[in-house]
Amino acid sequence: MERTDVLERRRLSRWALVVALALSVLGLGGCSAGRANLGTSDAPCYIALPTAAKAVGSQGRLIGVRLQSVPTVTYRRLDAALDRAGVRSGRVCLVAYGGTFSSGSVARPEGRPSGHLAVVVLRYPSGTLVATVLFHRLPARFGHSHLG
Repeated sequence: MERTDVLERRRLSRWALVVALALSVLGLGGCSAGRANLGTSDAPCYIALPTAAKAVGSQGRLIGVRLQSVPTVTYRRLDAALDRAGVRSGRVCLVAYGGTFSSGSVARPEGRPSGHLAVVVLRYPSGTLVATVLFHRLPARFGHSHLG
């Protein structure tokens, strides 16, 4: 009888180990499931990058991405572009590019006739192009240290 008890204990121990491992894997998966993005609040805008790149003619280098509510867009040229497009509420994706841009080389140009920076404004969540605003310097912080 003693041998049967030992075998039964081993079987229960193995079963307990399998259950414990399964629960820990499920627990760890649940912790990361809600954050399966780039770890930033701007991450939903990354799906709009192909539209933004097309708006600047696939030229320049990506500087950064921001998801912002329309009322908090306070920089004059961006605010004016949103107002002209009739976008007064909701959220927008702002995608900044560095390079050499002119109003003839970008889609839906706004702001200066040329500049070294272009901020593509897209409606969120549709990704519809609102405007491409040209600047000499960035109106907001778009560097990678501000993406997370």
